[in-house]
Amino acid sequence: MLIDRNGLPVADVWTYLGTDDSATPAQPRSKDVLPLEAWLAANAQGVAPAGLRVQGHDDASHIAPLLPQLDLIVIEFPKTRDGRGFTLAKLLRDKWHFEGAIRAAGPLLPDQLAMLWACGFDSLLSPLDVPTARWHEAAQAAAGRASRPRTLLERLSA
Repeated sequence: MLIDRNGLPVADVWTYLGTDDSATPAQPRSKDVLPLEAWLAANAQGVAPAGLRVQGHDDASHIAPLLPQLDLIVIEFPKTRDGRGFTLAKLLRDKWHFEGAIRAAGPLLPDQLAMLWACGFDSLLSPLDVPTARWHEAAQAAAGRASRPRTLLERLSA
C-alpha cells in the first residue's frame, strides 16, 4: 500500500516489475518501475520507463546520470536497521538535485517516518503487516515535533 507524506494511503499509478526477465515486458510503459539492471537494458534499447528501483547500497554517482530520464526512484531497504537508503535519498536530493519523487520500500517502521521525510522521501510502500493508522499517527507526531521550537541543545546537536 502506498503511504503519502501525511501518513495516509493513496492510489498508486505505478507498476512495479520484478527482477526476473519474465516479469519485464519487451516494451515497458512510462509508469513502470524497473530494477536498475532491467532499466539499463531497456534504456539501451531506447524504451526505459520513468521509474527506477534501486537498492540502498547502490552508488548515487552511478544513478546520477540517469536522473533526467526519471520521474520516480524507489529505494529498497533490505532490513529495518539498514540505513543506507536514507543516505542514498539524501545524496540524490542534496548533491544531485533530483526533483522527482523518491519512494521507500521494504520492511520499514512508522518510527522511521520522520527520518524518511527529512532525507527527501515523498512516499513509501508500506509493509503489509503495518496498519495504515500507525503511519498516520507517526506522520502527525512528526509534524507536531517539526512545528514546536527547538531547544539550543537540539539545534547544536543537529
